[in-house]
Amino acid sequence: MSCSAINFNGFPKDFVDFLFYLQFNNTMELLSENKPTYKRLITEPLTLLFHALTPVALSVSETVITKPSKCVSTMYNDMRFSRATPLKRYMYIRFREAFNEKDIIGLYFDMGCDFYGYGIRIYKQSSAGMERIREYAIQNSQSFIRELEILNQLKIVIVGDKFVKDHYPEIKNEALKDFLNRKSFYIERACPINEAVFNGKLCNEIAEAYNGIKGLYSLLRNALYGNCKREYSADHGTFPSDLSNNEKDYLTDLLT
Repeated sequence: MSCSAINFNGFPKDFVDFLFYLQFNNTMELLSENKPTYKRLITEPLTLLFHALTPVALSVSETVITKPSKCVSTMYNDMRFSRATPLKRYMYIRFREAFNEKDIIGLYFDMGCDFYGYGIRIYKQSSAGMERIREYAIQNSQSFIRELEILNQLKIVIVGDKFVKDHYPEIKNEALKDFLNRKSFYIERACPINEAVFNGKLCNEIAEAYNGIKGLYSLLRNALYGNCKREYSADHGTFPSDLSNNEKDYLTDLLT
């Protein structure tokens, strides 16, 4: 699936200089002056990109959250940690599943003033979740090998620290062995800022990658959640009976 016919024509070229400018001029005193520029150069085109990518993300997984307020970065830093610098110097889009408090798989797009990247992340990744993924990968080794080969063809890489010692000497396929020996990971194609960012080609570039990693996403999702297709209704307080109270509280916050 390609991007929808949303009027996304890229980011204005001035956004790169603006993010660099914020490195030295990101203060509470300048906030009222910087906010309109941030909205025009970053928030507005980022929101258009999100809407254009939403049908693609749903074609990868129909259970990802697509509420803009939960998916698109705001302009503000968390004031608990960045009181002196109110505006973000980066932007992101997240299409995350709404299944757990931990090991939340999702598609992403990130961009700063020098690089952008997109792929698969598992938010709040845990050692137990990694173990489930490893076990599922070994049980479904041929499927994983096929999808890892597709990653290689797409020039999308697996990033993450590896064990010092090989924990899977019996695995012969090098790509699968490399994957299994990661302590944690994310999957990314990282690119320097280029002309695609400033026109509609960026959306199609990301969509092509999302389509290409759909098979691996499904395998990882099944490893973490099984073949679950839960439907949640935070408005009506309706959740599956097997969820804990903490999970219900988390999902209510995520969906509202």
